[in-house]
Amino acid sequence: MVRYLIYTVFVFLFLFNVTFAQSSSIKQRNSELAKIQNDIKKLESNLSKEKENEKESIKLLDNINHQLLLLNKIIQKYRREERQLDKKINALTKEISSLKSEIKKLQDDYARYVKWLYMNAHDSKLSFLINSDSFNQAIVRYKYLNYITDKNEERLAELVANKKALEEKTEALKRENEKRHKLLVEKRKEKNRLVKREKEKERLIAQLKKNQSNIEKEIDKKRKYEVEIKNRIAKLIEEERQRKIKMHEKNFKGESVSSTIPRFDYSNFENFSDLKGSMSWPVATGKVVREFGENKNIKLKTVTLNYGIDIQTKAQEKVHAVAQGVVSVIDWIPGFGSIIIITHKGNYRTVYGHIVDIQVNEGDIVNAGTLLGVVNESLEGNIVHFEIWNERNYQNPENWLVKK
Repeated sequence: MVRYLIYTVFVFLFLFNVTFAQSSSIKQRNSELAKIQNDIKKLESNLSKEKENEKESIKLLDNINHQLLLLNKIIQKYRREERQLDKKINALTKEISSLKSEIKKLQDDYARYVKWLYMNAHDSKLSFLINSDSFNQAIVRYKYLNYITDKNEERLAELVANKKALEEKTEALKRENEKRHKLLVEKRKEKNRLVKREKEKERLIAQLKKNQSNIEKEIDKKRKYEVEIKNRIAKLIEEERQRKIKMHEKNFKGESVSSTIPRFDYSNFENFSDLKGSMSWPVATGKVVREFGENKNIKLKTVTLNYGIDIQTKAQEKVHAVAQGVVSVIDWIPGFGSIIIITHKGNYRTVYGHIVDIQVNEGDIVNAGTLLGVVNESLEGNIVHFEIWNERNYQNPENWLVKK
């Protein structure tokens, strides 16, 4: 009895923890979505004001590009949730199919038992025993009758339990399908908003390109915000350093470090440093139009420091990860649009700028060749910005990429 009570309490606590974890996960997901939606509303409000005050301005383009990233983030979260629901639905469907097969087998077995009982002992169990040819046969019949009776009582109980489980699983499947339907409706709504903003962007770029000064302003904006990428890298390095400090402190005190151990073990990844000189390009086609290091702009009479390279490519060109790593940052920076930062083994990081239709989420593990998104159209054209960092030291990507 005591053992049963302990088991019951253990099961209750386990279920409570699972339910609490799921609830926390749902709250976190809703909080993240709410924050993104709120950011979009602010941008839409600013967009209305900018349309009134500065028609066809570069600010409008920045606003729309920022909204495109946020809408893309929402859609990606919905895609991830859809995949999780699909897994649940597939698992439930398999369980239901298995239960149906088991129920059918139990029903057939029980039907055979009832038929045998009717054929061999329909008068009474007593007469079935009395009509035995010998005492030994009566004993055998008695044992056999008790055996099949006990067994079929077990099967009957199992049949009832399986039917109840089938009802519960069928109801659970119905709930998951309803969730999926609701999710698809929400995703479709966000996709429609995305398409609307993309059309606005196309019209705006066509207008802005008519004035050469707008292109020069966009180039100048890159110069001003180039340091923002460097700051993002520095922040990632500091966060990693703080995690390691906390982990060592807990180790020293003999405390659990499960919550402070980095989520990913980069030591199991491929050696990024081995790729120098043989690294695949992030895009299949294109040429470098803005080189690494100092770049002089004769028209603007400025000298800018490029931490990476700018690759001009064709419209809708796919952008791929160059090596195995973890997606650490997906963000928006003026002049560079949507950027992705991937952390690799050996404290290396790669940066991809001017990306749209992003196909990954922060925290995803990617491999060389994983699709990140497609190149975004800017006033300069279809240009991908690409950087390589080792710690706080920026590298010349052309020394790493395979020669074309």
